[in-house]
Amino acid sequence: MIQHLKAVSILLFFSLTITIFAQEAPKVEEKKIQEVVNVDADPLPLPANEDGSIPENTAPAKPMASDELLKRAINFVKIESPKYTKTNRVNTNSKAECLISFNYKPKELNPQADVEGKFTMHVSIDAKDGKYRYTISKINHVAKNPDFSGGDVYSEVPKCGSMKLPPDMWKKMRGEAMKHVSLVTTDLKEFMKRPSTQPLGNSDEW
Repeated sequence: MIQHLKAVSILLFFSLTITIFAQEAPKVEEKKIQEVVNVDADPLPLPANEDGSIPENTAPAKPMASDELLKRAINFVKIESPKYTKTNRVNTNSKAECLISFNYKPKELNPQADVEGKFTMHVSIDAKDGKYRYTISKINHVAKNPDFSGGDVYSEVPKCGSMKLPPDMWKKMRGEAMKHVSLVTTDLKEFMKRPSTQPLGNSDEW
């Protein structure tokens, strides 16, 4: 009888274990910065009045065509910048994307860790009639010395561990990364105001 109960217990244990492992693991949502920006079409110029004055355009604003917004997004991805580097440029029928990287060097003369390297982030711009959506994700710190890479800046503990990259230093680095994100969003939104037909010229003229 006792052996029978043991056998039943073992079967129940393995059955429960299999059920637990068969369940789908919960999906961890990737952290990202995302914003939808509405854009009206540029108003068409009206002919001047007889006295030479320019009449006020009272026509209701129309949403900007997705084709024009996509062209602007492609131009943003394409143009070089003196502030950061763009690689892995890709565009489709409704999206333009790239990888942006900033060089990073600690301001301290003798930093606690060998963290010199770069911050990288994936930037994508989706276009629809009257609006575009930018998404900045996969924000990472990559050190020249792989043993000191912090990895995902949203992580409280760096990839290389707190022993190699102390918490106070990692906190400062994460703040620096978010400053770079803010710079990219400002540049992107300003650039998306430029007509796609406007010559790209020098990136300093943004």
